[in-house]
Amino acid sequence: MGSYYEVSYTMNERAVLSNISKTVFTRQDLLDAASIEMPEFKETDIRNLLEKLIANGDVTRIARNRYICGSEYNSVVDYSSHYSREANQLIKDVKEHFPYIGFQVWELSWFNEFLVHLVSRNMIFVDVEKEGCDFVYSALADDYHGRMLLRPNSKELQYYSQPDGIIIGRLISESPKVKDKPNDTPIEKLIVELFANKTLKQMISQGDYPYVLETMFEKYKIDQIKMLRYARRRNKEEDLIRFIKENTGIKLMEEA
Repeated sequence: MGSYYEVSYTMNERAVLSNISKTVFTRQDLLDAASIEMPEFKETDIRNLLEKLIANGDVTRIARNRYICGSEYNSVVDYSSHYSREANQLIKDVKEHFPYIGFQVWELSWFNEFLVHLVSRNMIFVDVEKEGCDFVYSALADDYHGRMLLRPNSKELQYYSQPDGIIIGRLISESPKVKDKPNDTPIEKLIVELFANKTLKQMISQGDYPYVLETMFEKYKIDQIKMLRYARRRNKEEDLIRFIKENTGIKLMEEA
């Protein structure tokens, strides 16, 4: 036999959602709101209610146990990275030389989608598991004819970087990932890198950050739990939260 909710469904979903005052809500918030409309509503019925709300487009899951009303989220889509020909070749080369090493690739040019002042040259970032950075550099540097730099400081970046240059850096543990695409870099990581990656900070003016961040949040689904967890791992959580609160109109999940 199905749940009470499946058998005796007479609930007004819109009334349930109107009982939720938060922008971002949890399963418990939904349970509390449903119980107002139907006191006999049970916790075991939540899954079925959520599935119906999501299927109808009334609710969207934005993170683990975090949901938002579809009407406020219906124009937002998943972020999908588009690699340049050079980056795709680099990914192929790393895989061929080191099939078991963990790494992620992202590009400076990706930020042009969010910038007013576009970057004129691309840089490719290859974040490699700590013990593998030196090996990847040693194996591929000659093939890329001086375009590859290993964890460069600001002076090395200034004097030795080239157009379509390649920066080999360390892949931080717990770096956010794209499901089923281990080498791709999700948008949550890009946001944190704006504050944590010293090389990137030299290439994009902080004056552009408010517009960049607001455009990212406006266009794409952002898993704030994933974003803040990674920011915490990079010791940039407080900086990121403070900047967003003081310089943008973005509503963070903790404020919801």
